[in-house]
Amino acid sequence: MSVIVVQCIAKLELGGAQKIVLDLMRELKEKGILITGKGGELYANAEKEFGKRHITLPCLKRNVSPISDLICFFKLRKILIELYDRYDRIILHTHGSKAGVIGRIVSGSLPFVYSVHVIHGFAINPYISPLKRFIYLNAERISSYFGDIIITVARAHIPKAFKWGMSKKVKYFCIPNCVNINNFKVEKKESHLVKIGTVANFKPQKNPMMWAKVALEITSKFNNVIFIYIGDGPLRRSVEDVLLSNERIKILGWRNDIADLLSRMDVFFLPSRWEGLPLSVLEAMACGLPVVASAVDGTIEAVIDSVTGYLLSPDDLNGYVERLGELIQNKKKREIMGREGRGRVKKYFSYKKMIEKVFYIYGYLGFNKKNK
Repeated sequence: MSVIVVQCIAKLELGGAQKIVLDLMRELKEKGILITGKGGELYANAEKEFGKRHITLPCLKRNVSPISDLICFFKLRKILIELYDRYDRIILHTHGSKAGVIGRIVSGSLPFVYSVHVIHGFAINPYISPLKRFIYLNAERISSYFGDIIITVARAHIPKAFKWGMSKKVKYFCIPNCVNINNFKVEKKESHLVKIGTVANFKPQKNPMMWAKVALEITSKFNNVIFIYIGDGPLRRSVEDVLLSNERIKILGWRNDIADLLSRMDVFFLPSRWEGLPLSVLEAMACGLPVVASAVDGTIEAVIDSVTGYLLSPDDLNGYVERLGELIQNKKKREIMGREGRGRVKKYFSYKKMIEKVFYIYGYLGFNKKNK
């Protein structure tokens, strides 16, 4: 049986979900097709790397757009029908809310398409308007009845899905995000400066205004601390206005050398309001960094409070300042927590295990790994 796996995601930003998608494409080799919307920091790289195996759907956008979404439904359906001329079966592996909703409904209309959807983190959260919450919730509910398999990156997402009325008839698997620990190194820190790093976009999810408040508070208390934010996004200008050109708080924008930059940090800080399972946290732990983060979703499953770092409520300004201050003043504790974190990544968040589990699901749906 000839089976193709189609990876589908709305936008190739420099985020954890996008990195996982590209890793899966590399593992699938010629038996993988990538369908994305246009744009994002990784878009040009994907076009270059995958060539004709990368199909662009300009109508596939992250924001809600009824006309574009309807057009996207029919265009995605047409692409899959055309692929069926060459393959006996198609596995449509969707990532993110928009691709997941449209993709699962499309797959439900085509008997030769089997749906695998990954919940990298629900867009449904207390920080959005009641109208958006109503739209997102019902879109997830309805589309869940058209799928075959749902993968969550955090165990906590499965009971949450059931609570919100999503289908219990599909098969659920939890496969956490993972990293290849060999791509991350632990550097010995000799400088008296303490570098506190963050890798995230400047969007409400990542709580960048809280990050700015903490950075200002800490740099006013300690003169040997530098904050470094790797990322970009719509809230960057607002954050920069608050920082008032503080020379010890640096925003680097997106970078291609994140692993190298993280290895030179001393502490990782991420005050997100909600998450899936942030790949940046795992990357920081792989570099031997203690993590101070918000106690949300999959972050709780990665970071062990008081062992590999500290977990606090998303808007606990005083708590963040206290815990970061403790690590700033205690190099030994930073080293111990960092060592524990790297060991935890190696044991529980292995890239090899993640790939094996995903390909087990593909095999369940008819994909033969030996013939990939």
